[in-house]
Amino acid sequence: MDMNQWVARWEDEGGAVPEVKIGRKRGAGKARPVITLGRILVPIDFSPESLKTLRFAKLLAMQTGAKLHLTHVVTPPIISSARPVIIPPAFSEEAIAAGARQRMKELLAELSLSARSTPSTVRSGAPVEEIKEAARKIDADLIVMATRGFTGLKRAFLGSTTERVVREAPCPVLVVREKEDQPTKKSARRTALRFRKILVPIDFSECSRLGLGYALGFAEDFGARLVLFHSVFIPAYVLGDKYTALAMPDLMATQQDYAKDEMEKLRQSVSRKGREVESEIAFGSPVEQITDYVTKEDVDLIITSTHGRSGLRRVFIGSTAEHIVRHASCPVLVVPNRPLRKKLSRGGR
Repeated sequence: MDMNQWVARWEDEGGAVPEVKIGRKRGAGKARPVITLGRILVPIDFSPESLKTLRFAKLLAMQTGAKLHLTHVVTPPIISSARPVIIPPAFSEEAIAAGARQRMKELLAELSLSARSTPSTVRSGAPVEEIKEAARKIDADLIVMATRGFTGLKRAFLGSTTERVVREAPCPVLVVREKEDQPTKKSARRTALRFRKILVPIDFSECSRLGLGYALGFAEDFGARLVLFHSVFIPAYVLGDKYTALAMPDLMATQQDYAKDEMEKLRQSVSRKGREVESEIAFGSPVEQITDYVTKEDVDLIITSTHGRSGLRRVFIGSTAEHIVRHASCPVLVVPNRPLRKKLSRGGR
């Protein structure tokens, strides 16, 4: 569906925003798509980053009534020699898995989580494939991951495992990044998550509608304000030669007028649902404008969808979404572009 078709559908529906609920509330007497957080999968590699992420996920589960599922993936040793290699018992796959299970028990006790209420598994294989399989097996509604574990360059790139899970996961992925003003020692003692301001990138595509649907649910559950954010950006290749480049002011003005009209329709639609909402229109690269705004305006959470009007389906998550996840200074929830599952109840029961 291209933009014109989406706008026509949106106008036919009276500017409707998808009805999505996050939290313990049921649909108001009629069937509607409901996004539940019944099961949250948390991959753990016992790195400091993943342990902070688990504490974050625990608070999220307490807030939403979800059930946590933990998983650790043991990577089998790679034998490159053609000759038989004797692996010491202490370094065998079985011994490493046993150690991981013991560490998982200790971790649950440390966080006052019971093994019955918080199932945990130790899997063997390629981390990305095993995390995806674990999510499918428990029918996870959300995966919560750190930006990186024991690998990756801090502040420069996503860890390779996280990046691939975000791209390929069968459900939304929340990438956790502690904000600069949150001391890590205090974060472990927090008793509640406080999402006061949630930013939603909007490019008026069908995909961004889905991201907005999730944002509405989170805003309702956490009592947060929504910021609908659009950046007017004309790629250099659109300008062509020097003659068409002279049309830049007119192009920018047309894009700005269009964005203002559509954003106001969207803002009014969201306001009718009783949510406090702001709209922001910037100029320039969407990633740069979003990351700058998040830092300056103290945004607590970004909710974005995998594809807007660019990107190869099922191959990349979309350049804008991917760069937001890499560079944002706050947690980012990435919603895959796929049909919503219709569920009218919630909780991990």
